[in-house]
Amino acid sequence: MPAAGFPLPLRDALAALVLDALAGDAPASAALAWLAAPGEPPPPAAAARLADAHLIDPGGAALLPVHAPHTAAAARHAARALVALAGVVAPPTDDPVAVAVARAAALWSQALFFEVHEVLEDVWRTADGERRLALQGLIQVAVAFHHLAHGNARGARTLLREGRARLETGPDTLPGIDTIALLTDTAAWQVALDTGTPPPDGPPPALQRLDR
Repeated sequence: MPAAGFPLPLRDALAALVLDALAGDAPASAALAWLAAPGEPPPPAAAARLADAHLIDPGGAALLPVHAPHTAAAARHAARALVALAGVVAPPTDDPVAVAVARAAALWSQALFFEVHEVLEDVWRTADGERRLALQGLIQVAVAFHHLAHGNARGARTLLREGRARLETGPDTLPGIDTIALLTDTAAWQVALDTGTPPPDGPPPALQRLDR
């Protein structure tokens, strides 16, 4: 996971590109491809999208000076996003929650936890009942790992505890993912955060898919 975060404008611009690419926006995908391997001038459609996102100047071939110190980190982030895009498994339904969860699982696999939050929040806003509670719990677990990646153990501890508690109230509510496995696999992380001991070695637990 990344050791340091991006400035908020860059973080938000990258997330917007990722979410648009997930929704099928070809220029956003092209913009991510250029960010992953900058050097040559971006293709016209990518260039327009990057300029609209205030990442490059119109006609430019490099990140704006304010973003330039983060060029290498942005390239790694964009490369992980492209892997996530290629790894989305379309659900057998057009249910917006199922679609969002499938996209979240692919983003989660690349530790793009801020983007997980963004893609799930869109459907959380209009959900209700147990499904809304479970979505909120999954969002909180994702944001906990985002905080942990950026050194905020205190925030991670609170959000992981609250998120796991919400998921426990309806572990079979979200389509396409194994919530019970996530609860099991995050238990040791919760203990480590609660006791101030080092978390388990390796990356955060995967968001495992279910074939439903």
